[in-house]
Amino acid sequence: MNPTRFRVPWIATLAAIVLLGVTPAAVPAAPATRPVDVSSSVATECAGKPVRVDTRWYFPAGRPTALVWLQHGFSRSAANLDALARSYANSGFLVVSPTLDSVNLGGCAVAYNIADNAAFARTIGGVFGSGRDADSPLGASLVRARDAAHRPDVTMPYRMVFAGHSAGGEFVVVAADALRRTDPVAYRRLAGLMLFDPVNSFFGGHFASAAASLGADRLPIRVIASQPSVSNSFESGVAVLERTTRQEFLGSRLVTGIHIDAEGESTDLIGEASELAVPRPRNGRVIRTLATGWSSDMVAGTVTPTYYPGGRYYDLLLSTRTVTTLPVR
Repeated sequence: MNPTRFRVPWIATLAAIVLLGVTPAAVPAAPATRPVDVSSSVATECAGKPVRVDTRWYFPAGRPTALVWLQHGFSRSAANLDALARSYANSGFLVVSPTLDSVNLGGCAVAYNIADNAAFARTIGGVFGSGRDADSPLGASLVRARDAAHRPDVTMPYRMVFAGHSAGGEFVVVAADALRRTDPVAYRRLAGLMLFDPVNSFFGGHFASAAASLGADRLPIRVIASQPSVSNSFESGVAVLERTTRQEFLGSRLVTGIHIDAEGESTDLIGEASELAVPRPRNGRVIRTLATGWSSDMVAGTVTPTYYPGGRYYDLLLSTRTVTTLPVR
């Protein structure tokens, strides 16, 4: 709200000044008062052909602290991660959430099923690696999105986090490792990976090899897992990460978690039918709190005690049997 457009009682004004810790003369004209989202697209290629990937951008109220690539899973879309994306934007992140095919004869899909999708994951990783170039596909997409959102103040942040749910978790892991091998300069911008109940494809060993390489490089990786089920291949992906990533602290498993908890209120009938259940609001709140807290620490290179074992919030989750801590082998 722009304080110059409305007349308010002086007591309310004084209260606002005290709470915000500023004087009236120091209050800037903010470009936005809440996160906004707009649709755009990214031009890239796959299997030797040009493709255009639909994307949804989420802009924080102020200048973003980092970029989050938020990738959905099999048979899902960016819309199914809307609540999670908004939580990230509320925490100061610029979020881009692409919608990828689930099945594609050329491998241009979020999961390895009919054809190997590793080359496509590597390509999309490169799209994010070159994103700070104004004339890059991601840079051009941001320009269109910020024009639509009326946010000319937003530029591409230097630091970035790759985040993925389900098969999207495997996708971003493979993409991150490809960036490590092919573009070390861009890879230095990657603060870490945030994975939501990641699923290992039935085919190929790309996930395991990429996770092992990133673990050897000590890239920060955090995981929020649900309970084993058909939807997450009985946690085979989490088991790979426990075995390979060499984290002192990998993450947590929700005691009552189901695979679509990360989607929360953004899920749909397909998601609910796949689980024969609906997401638990409390689990969704825990996922969003831990994910944004851990991601912020990745970007800042800090450890905020409350989000980790021994900290007040995390220990409350343990004592109420909301989460357990994932083992690291």
